[in-house]
Amino acid sequence: MDLTTTYMGLKLKSPLLVGAATPLTEDLDNTKRIEDSGASAIVLHSFFEEQLEKERLELHHHLTHGTESFAEALFNQRP
Repeated sequence: MDLTTTYMGLKLKSPLLVGAATPLTEDLDNTKRIEDSGASAIVLHSFFEEQLEKERLELHHHLTHGTESFAEALFNQRP
């Protein structure tokens, strides 16, 4: 039976795709097993995901660091 299909301009041998949300794609041996099992494509996690998370944490640190060091910042005082 011919299961070939086209997805986003790519010709695939079957319509079976494995998504990035599964932990199976984190290990190279598992991806080989997935391919051997008949999946025609695997969606991987972003290569830049760790970098984006690091930058988000750094930005949060710089925006919040020292905000409690001035008494005026702790209280909403009226003149």
